[in-house]
Amino acid sequence: MKTIIIPTDFSKNAYSAFFYATQLFAAEKCKFIIIHSFESQVTNLTSRIDIGKTEAIVTELYDTTETKCEEIKHKIILDCDNKNHSYDTIATSLTLSSAINKLIVKESGDYVVMGSKGSTAARDILMGSNTLSMIQKIKNAPLLIIPQELDFTPVKHIAFATGFKRAYSKKELQPLVAISSLNNADIKVVHVNERENMSEAQQTNFKQLFKLLKSEKPENTLLLDEGETFDAISYYLSTEDIDMVSMILYKHNAIVRLFREATIKNIARYAEIPFLILPKVD
Repeated sequence: MKTIIIPTDFSKNAYSAFFYATQLFAAEKCKFIIIHSFESQVTNLTSRIDIGKTEAIVTELYDTTETKCEEIKHKIILDCDNKNHSYDTIATSLTLSSAINKLIVKESGDYVVMGSKGSTAARDILMGSNTLSMIQKIKNAPLLIIPQELDFTPVKHIAFATGFKRAYSKKELQPLVAISSLNNADIKVVHVNERENMSEAQQTNFKQLFKLLKSEKPENTLLLDEGETFDAISYYLSTEDIDMVSMILYKHNAIVRLFREATIKNIARYAEIPFLILPKVD
């Protein structure tokens, strides 16, 4: 059974991401954990009131949040009548990232699935501040980011973008392989390079990656980098039938910078495709 953690701010975007996850893993036995953090509300309220009233306010926030989480649970059960799936709810006063990281360890979390932005994010940005924070802070589980209110369509083609600059491990690729196998999707390895010939180290890593992905029969696509790496990938996505993009999050790669600076206008294709971020395994 897979354990999938679903952060929610009770927005339509969050529910859409939740629904997408139930469809993506429809054939898999799963426990979905719906979680909401009211830490920011506690901070805002307790800074303005008598400290003696803090406990009563936290209790009230727990009750309110638990009720809302239960409403989400009942709605998803009505919308997705799937005997493979079960649901738990959690209300927490911890920061969202801390609560999720604890859950990943406690519940052996397999995936964290969330919307690309919440109810307060500006329309023209690609990702909201909470999602950007989660990319940087979530540890030991892949993060699947679902674009704003994206309708589910079967995942048949997954692009795995990489530079072959580091060795890979079976463990860090496993979440990608699991989604590919479950949905009978092919994996297209997209490599952006400044020249056609790879270095000796890249060739070694290339062979290792394709050996690890052998069961999924991966395809290789070389994109020549004539400027920004993500410009090349964005163009590729605009011309190919891709249903999901995946990358490994290394300490110094450009994922966070891309999403922080990007707008829907300048990389529109990213706004239409789920993004699977795999944690690096040392």
